[in-house]
Amino acid sequence: MDLRIDENVAAVAARHHECARSRRDFLARAGGGFGSLALWSLLGRELKASQATGAAELSASNPLSAKASPFPAKAKSVIWCFLDGGPSHLDLFDPKPTLGKLAGKPLPGSFARPMTAMGKTAFTPLMASPRRFRQYGQAGTWVSDLYPEIASCVDDMAVIRSCWADGLTHVGSVCEMNTGSILMGRPCVGSWVLYGLGSFSENLPGYVVLTDYPEETPGGNRQWSTGFMPSTYQGTKFRAGATPILNVTPPAGYATERERAKIDFLQELNRNHLASRAGDAELEARIAAYELAYRMQTAAPEATDISGETAQTLAMYGVDQTSTAANGRNCLLARRLVERGVRFVQLYMGSGSKWDAHSDVD
Repeated sequence: MDLRIDENVAAVAARHHECARSRRDFLARAGGGFGSLALWSLLGRELKASQATGAAELSASNPLSAKASPFPAKAKSVIWCFLDGGPSHLDLFDPKPTLGKLAGKPLPGSFARPMTAMGKTAFTPLMASPRRFRQYGQAGTWVSDLYPEIASCVDDMAVIRSCWADGLTHVGSVCEMNTGSILMGRPCVGSWVLYGLGSFSENLPGYVVLTDYPEETPGGNRQWSTGFMPSTYQGTKFRAGATPILNVTPPAGYATERERAKIDFLQELNRNHLASRAGDAELEARIAAYELAYRMQTAAPEATDISGETAQTLAMYGVDQTSTAANGRNCLLARRLVERGVRFVQLYMGSGSKWDAHSDVD
């Protein structure tokens, strides 16, 4: 079956009393729009098959469909644990022998006075890290005495020492971590990954954000936005507690068929509206979001329900301990999500600058 559609024909939607002008037009109206779901399914299957043969003609049919990587790769998904306001690298992986020698002395004149969020600092005496460092593993990676367990498996990690940043505030720094710029308005890395590789899941968001505190992260939802890219690729924040996604469970006694009919009618209006507004990314994203939301009613509750996990698994993730329960639960959810095809999961640990290290650092 050749599913390629004449763009000129598909751009004009036929009215109800008119004959369908194309197969896409027919499927869009068949069953009040339900046939379009079959079209998406066929396109998705053909896309997955095309990856094996190297064909990519239909890769643009569904913007969230999985795409072949341009480079060979073993990794299929990303779980990013971001320690918002975490400990300094000077106390973890980055020993500074020269700083130890200069401890108690003023900053050498060859250095400019450092700029902070509160302005330029005075030439106060330098302070060396109080931690003790040793090299571990075959790679000889430096690790401080704060991380004895991580030191035991440090060969499984990659420590990048070439990174630097110019952000002075929480919002700007977190934004630079996500987008590469301290200024809001650029797409975040999660959106780029979803845009470039798509998602394996048709029933869950391709990019999910999890936080461990109810307070807003620095910069809020702009940190997982798409910037100038289509909104389809933005992150979806899951809430804590028994209902990670609001309104995903229909009220008792609500007929599924009735809800499907309402969505079909709404989607038909949206598609007719889009027909004369080709390239309206916001409208295209809304149409895709309605369909995803409907499918999530079945997939999301199952994916976020950890009641079936064993007591041993919950203990391994720290869900059974008050101090680690929030992040342990998020890590467990992240694993369950990527197992179900979600491409990118971002965990904010200490979200809302809970771990800001101004005092009581130890």
